[in-house]
Amino acid sequence: MYEGLLIVLGPMFLGYLIKTKNTSFLLNINKIVMILLFLILFVMGFKLGQLDNLAKQIPIIGISAFTFAIVIQSCNIIALIIYDKLSPEPIKNLRKVIPSRWKMLFDSMKLASMVLIGFVIGLIIKPWFILYFSASTYILIALIFFIGIQLRNNGISLKTVIFNKRGINTGIIFSITSLLGGGISASILDLPITQGLAISSGFGWYSLSSVVINNAWGPIFSSIAFLNDLSREIVSLFIIPMLMNNYRSTAVGISGATALDCSLPIIQRSGGIEIVPLAISFGFITNILPPILLVFFSSIPI
Repeated sequence: MYEGLLIVLGPMFLGYLIKTKNTSFLLNINKIVMILLFLILFVMGFKLGQLDNLAKQIPIIGISAFTFAIVIQSCNIIALIIYDKLSPEPIKNLRKVIPSRWKMLFDSMKLASMVLIGFVIGLIIKPWFILYFSASTYILIALIFFIGIQLRNNGISLKTVIFNKRGINTGIIFSITSLLGGGISASILDLPITQGLAISSGFGWYSLSSVVINNAWGPIFSSIAFLNDLSREIVSLFIIPMLMNNYRSTAVGISGATALDCSLPIIQRSGGIEIVPLAISFGFITNILPPILLVFFSSIPI
């Protein structure tokens, strides 16, 4: 947990040290952020393609993972849309030209295609080359560093980033509804409630949830947790751009723990730099809670 937060905070603070009025430099930073985003998505797909026995596991666990993903994310979206309706987030810097939803969807499909390309390549070259699970860490560090530069040069203070009230509220609503969805899913699938709560506690942090749950209940439930959390990243690629303009908390909230890494550039691209403080405050909550909740629920005897 602490290592994950350090990976975000360290580069972000370093990025904040760089202040410039060079417009060309900042435009190049924007391009670099997009390139790094594509790299992270490619690596994510690549690592998925290199999982052992993936083809055999998916038919067995597919229905369970699908159920968890649909129920949990539906609970998140319904509750956060209600929050957005009752307490709308004003758009201070509305774009003069807002891309159509079809264009947003096309942009999301381009991002999602990087995951697919990475998956296919990872699957094909698995016999000859294995990419370790820590491979994307360096890309992530660079990505957050450049985002820190963007934040500093767009007049957003660290206090605003870390103590964003709306981000905290979004995180609380998201956490409660995720656990609610996990309990409902467990009831539908006739599983112990504690297993449902544990699987729903990953909040999109699949590398953590799959390890903790594997240690508790073995590879089948580990795979369910992995695919459930991975689906949040994939769904976020499509949902974030489509909801951002009218339902900002919902758009950020659907990303879960990925709001601090792979989804952050998508959130920024869709909602502008002003939405980043909300995303990072929300991301702190959804990255701090999973280790605690996962260990707690997986340690309860069933």
